[in-house]
Amino acid sequence: MPRSKNTGRALTPLELEIMSVLWRTGPANVQAVQAGPRGRELAYTTVQTMLNVLHRKGRVKRELRDRAYVYRPF
Repeated sequence: MPRSKNTGRALTPLELEIMSVLWRTGPANVQAVQAGPRGRELAYTTVQTMLNVLHRKGRVKRELRDRAYVYRPF
C-alpha cells in the first residue's frame, strides 16, 4: 500500500517555527516571515515552501495582495 503525504494535524518543528513567527507578527508575506525572529537563517524558497505546506494542511490562510500572498494563522 503506498504511503500518503503527511496531511495530518501534527506540525513538524520547522512548521512550528514558521507558525510562531505568524502568531507573533500577524499576517505576513514570505519575506516578512523569513526576516522574523528565529534561531536560524532560512532561504526564501524554504519559507515559501513551508507556508504552502501549511496552507495545504489548513493551518494558514492566504490572500493575494498585489503580486504576493499574505499568510495568516488559521
